[in-house]
Amino acid sequence: MQQQQKADGELMQVYAKLVALILLLIVLAILGFRYLGSVQQVSAQGLVVEHTRLLNVLGMIKAQWLAKGRPEMMRLDWQFTDVTDGQDQQLVKISYGGWPTVNNVNESSCEQLWQQLLGGDTRSQQIVIEVGPKRDVCSYIANNNDRISYQLTSGRVIFLTNEEI
Repeated sequence: MQQQQKADGELMQVYAKLVALILLLIVLAILGFRYLGSVQQVSAQGLVVEHTRLLNVLGMIKAQWLAKGRPEMMRLDWQFTDVTDGQDQQLVKISYGGWPTVNNVNESSCEQLWQQLLGGDTRSQQIVIEVGPKRDVCSYIANNNDRISYQLTSGRVIFLTNEEI
């Protein structure tokens, strides 16, 4: 009889460990799904933050442009020349109205403009670049279809989102 009680006790310990393991897995699964949901929400906010940053940067560039006597090319005050980089990469072309622009409007020049203004890499942020049909607009599109359109001649920034109200 004592062996039967010992076997029953060991079996109860195994069941208790199994129940504890199942509960732990359930808690981890719930936390995992909540974490993944919050990561998607944070990444969806990416262009909202970049929109605000772009507006602030454009305001600073316009102020620098006015303070420096309205030059056609300008090195931005927050950019530092590196020994490996050439001076041409540091210079930003400025339109007649005082807004950053590019010489030849295409996807690569719009990407370079994004990097010069915001310092980020569009590929790592999963941003797709499109050029407007009149070749005067650079559009930056996030994976959730949010869009920032920057008009090169007027400096106008349009932010479109698919956010539900």
